[in-house]
Amino acid sequence: MRLSSISRRRFLADASSLALCAASVPELLAVAADNSPETPATDDFAASLADAPKRLRRSESFLGVHFDFHAQENDQNIGANTTPEMVQTIIDEIKPDYIQTDCKGHRGYCSYPTKVGNPAPGIVADALKVWRSTTAKNGVALYMHYSGVWDNQALAVHPEWASVWNAQGERSHETTSVFGGYREGLLVPQLLELANDYGVDGAWVDGECWATQVNFCDEAKKLFLEETGRETVPTGPGQDGWADWKNFHREAFRRYLRAYLAEVKAKAPSFQVASNWAFTDHMPEPVSAPVEYISGDYSRNNSVNSARYSARFMAAQNIPWDLMAWSFAEGPNGTQQKPGPQLCREAACVLAQGGGFQAYITQNRDGSVNLEKIGPMAETAKFCRARQTLSHRSKAVPQIALFCPTKSHYDYFDSVGGALFPMITWQRPILERLLEANYSVEVFAEAALCEKIADYPLVVIFRAHILSAELKSKLVEYVRGGGSVLLIGNEPLIATADVLEKLEAVEIEKRDAGWLLREYKLGAGRFVLMPTPEGLHEAVVNATGAPFVELLQVALRRLFPEPLVQFSTPQPLDVTVARAPDGRLTVHLVNVSGPHAQAGIIDKIDPVVNIETTLRLPERPKSLRLEPSGVDLAFDWTDGAAKFAVPSVPLHEIIVVD
Repeated sequence: MRLSSISRRRFLADASSLALCAASVPELLAVAADNSPETPATDDFAASLADAPKRLRRSESFLGVHFDFHAQENDQNIGANTTPEMVQTIIDEIKPDYIQTDCKGHRGYCSYPTKVGNPAPGIVADALKVWRSTTAKNGVALYMHYSGVWDNQALAVHPEWASVWNAQGERSHETTSVFGGYREGLLVPQLLELANDYGVDGAWVDGECWATQVNFCDEAKKLFLEETGRETVPTGPGQDGWADWKNFHREAFRRYLRAYLAEVKAKAPSFQVASNWAFTDHMPEPVSAPVEYISGDYSRNNSVNSARYSARFMAAQNIPWDLMAWSFAEGPNGTQQKPGPQLCREAACVLAQGGGFQAYITQNRDGSVNLEKIGPMAETAKFCRARQTLSHRSKAVPQIALFCPTKSHYDYFDSVGGALFPMITWQRPILERLLEANYSVEVFAEAALCEKIADYPLVVIFRAHILSAELKSKLVEYVRGGGSVLLIGNEPLIATADVLEKLEAVEIEKRDAGWLLREYKLGAGRFVLMPTPEGLHEAVVNATGAPFVELLQVALRRLFPEPLVQFSTPQPLDVTVARAPDGRLTVHLVNVSGPHAQAGIIDKIDPVVNIETTLRLPERPKSLRLEPSGVDLAFDWTDGAAKFAVPSVPLHEIIVVD
């Protein structure tokens, strides 16, 4: 599919793809953690920043704000209205740890007077120096929004850098080739210019994994044949070798990413880079390149459901991470800024998983910022700071582990012609159902699940038709030792057939239309299967419908009847049990009441009130307190559990156990 038919930011966002990265690069990851001094500046401006206050590195940062406007050839007066006063107002109102602002968007024009790239014709002043000098003076880090693989103007100047998007040899006008000269000819020199001439702290490189596509260029075909020993290159889904061809391109992107990060680090060792959506649920693999952090910008509509899944996947990647909300959405009168409470709730979905938060605010067509737009983010920033000490870098306490089936995901979308790294959106509904049952849930790809499986009372596997021999072995060991596994759909039944066929099956629940639960005991534990009724595949695919939800709840009550946190009646609250950085047990309660799937602007969020709660603990706590509201919770202690009422959750409250 050609990128010209896709939205500005997201490339096949509802598709998916899969294949664990075999390579690990500990030596490169070590380089990424290097805190060595900046390379000596090659420009007087950058040298003038030497005495600025110390800035937080991204691994230390919690709160940011993002601006970009994707400069175009018709934009006028770029830089004319970007003033120190404007930047200072943003800093004073939001008080961010870092700011990200535009330097090159997908169109490929730079919004600063680059000496190595393609400056926009309408530049009249160097806005980047204003952003850098003002942020540096305030001890605020500055990162660049930089479009990487996607660069129209680079290809207008260097068409030989383009990817070849089909077997007929047609070159893209938008996406560069990871096999071509773009990396050395523009990408690396420009990142070094930003690091060493402007003294910026790093780059948030956009348009990379999600914009990279299968490339029929001569170099790619030659390498593929050499590496695989094949005699021909497949040209489409269903052909012999197509999955190998897709996996070859995935690894080519990983190599490309590792190569340019190493080249930049060699000459600017403190420059910090993330590749937007790499090693997240858009590319659900182990981190295999020395990115400083991982990050992504989730959907501006249906944002709660987007953030719920992305945050949980990223939290399990064992690397600093943050998520970016879009501060605007479609309302009844067109695009408008989200109200403060709506943006605060989106932030809460991220904070509850231990991550950092940022929000995207558009720039004017001259690159300046309309300061009237920053009010909701300023409100959200205060909301986040009030929760920072309890949330940032907190770690979830094991309850339910939901498996993210990367191999199945890639295999399926390869078979239907999907993108290289489409997002795993089809898994979101099962997470939503588990959260609606008020369980605390984490999301793990295969390697992480294999490592941590023994810690979890329940593992849920949804629609995975490929399980590695290692994972199946781990599942058997886990169940034999007393663990519980819920297999949903016919796909995991097929994937585990060699395991289950040796066990005796017992029907434990049966409903009309073929809905049933089947149990397989093994040692001290059990597998419970919820197969797909004949003719009802979509109900399981979408994890919706009353029969599905009712049977799922039966299975959850059977397999995990006493979670750490339980309510007397179901509540519209996302529950996350976590350890705060100081070691205290916390329970995050995020108010998710109201519509989400079709929601754009949400003007009102009703509080959830009078929540009768049971908290199971190894010993009687000294106190229970609701933060940041500062409410002490009176409780009864009976049979190893504290019973109490949470008076109200307007948006996000944290139960703190002392």
